[in-house]
Parts: sequence; structure tokens; C-alpha cells
Amino acid sequence: MKKASVFILLIIIAIFLISGCEGGAVDAPAPVPAPDEGYAGDQEPVANDPGADPAADGPREPEEPGITPGQGPEYIRNLLEEGAAIENLSYTAIFHNEDGESTYEYYKRGDLTKIISYEEESQYVSISDGYMTVFYSLPDRVGHTLMDTGGDMGDLPGVDALLNEDFYTFLSVGEESVSGHLCLVVETEDESGALKIWISKALGLPVKYIGTDDNGWYSLELRDIRLDELPESEFQIPSDVVMNY
Repeated sequence: MKKASVFILLIIIAIFLISGCEGGAVDAPAPVPAPDEGYAGDQEPVANDPGADPAADGPREPEEPGITPGQGPEYIRNLLEEGAAIENLSYTAIFHNEDGESTYEYYKRGDLTKIISYEEESQYVSISDGYMTVFYSLPDRVGHTLMDTGGDMGDLPGVDALLNEDFYTFLSVGEESVSGHLCLVVETEDESGALKIWISKALGLPVKYIGTDDNGWYSLELRDIRLDELPESEFQIPSDVVMNY
């Protein structure tokens, strides 16, 4: 009888213990996450959110080697077309080569253009209406007329010439400021040799050239660029100039 009572008591205790464990079981603590990569000691953890760091996705590949994304041939052509549409323009150009430095002034009003170059005590002036060009010098005031040859950079290609797709192919190589203008830097070549051009992104105007030709290297930079409308009198030939047509 005693053995039966003891056995029943053990069964009751076992049932009580089992029911108590199931009702009040405590979950195991969640594992502590490992610190973010780059965390060490008292340093702040490095965020792994790609949105927090623009470089997290890696560098963007250009469309073609040397071409800045979004600034390919079509963009360059559109930029130059903006420069070609400028109606009123004036600037001072500084030309350098292995022989030294020279300066000329450029003026434009619609189809009228005027260039003044300087050499010692003399000034050489050319005025064009797009068809004919008048040349004269000061102070001797003797001039002559020739058919217009086009181009506003002397021997360098102006905006209209650069738009010739059959002749010029551009490669964008970066951006840089020149004479206070943020410029797209492009490389190309002409019949004389390699040519690097800085094109103002605001004006579409080439404001700097560096190139090579048979005589070596040369550079040209535009300064004091203005878009003011000039009076027509700026393009008139002085009445005391003797013309030898």
C-alpha cells in the first residue's frame, strides 16, 4: 500500500514540474549582432547604407573612354551651336607661341565683325560683313579689300568651323574654369595637328585653345568677354583711310 502511495506521489510531482516548465518557459536571449564592418574599439560604426555614401556604388563608367557621361559628341555640338547663335560679342585674345606673345581685340554685331591686332606702334584692323573684308593699318591709314575668308580666330577655327562634323570629332576629357567661365575641355585635331579646346558651358564659346603645328606649340585665351550690343559706328571705316582696292 505504501509503495503504491509513494508511486502516485512521484507521478503527481512529475506532472506538476512538467506543467510548470511549459507555462513559464523563458526564451533564450537573441544573439547579439556582430558590429558593422569597419567598427573598432571606441570608433563609431561605419554605415553600410549605400545611400549614405554616393561612392558606395562605385565609380560610374563613362560612355566611351575619356568621355564624361552625358557630355558626348551631341552635347558638345549643341553647346557650340549656342555659341554660334551669339549676336553681340567682344573680347581680348592673348596668343602665345614659342616666339612670344601677341594680343588682338575682337568685336561682333550680327554679321559684322572687327579684329584689331597690335604690333609695336602699329594697329592692324580688319572689318567684315560676312562677304567682304576690309584691311587697313594705323597710323599710316592705308587699306585694301579681300573676299571674306571666314573664321573669327585668325588661323584658329571659330565656332562655325568647329561645327563641321565632317572635319572635327571631339572627345570630352573633363571640366575646368578659364577666365571665370566653367568650361568643358575637349580634344580634337585639325590639319595642323593636335588641338585642345575649353568651351564655356554657359556661352558655348571656345575661350581657350592649346595646339601644335609645324612651328611647335601655341595657345590662345579669351579675356574680358562681353555680350553688350555694339554701335554700328564701331564697324565703319575711318573716312581718312586710303583704300587700294
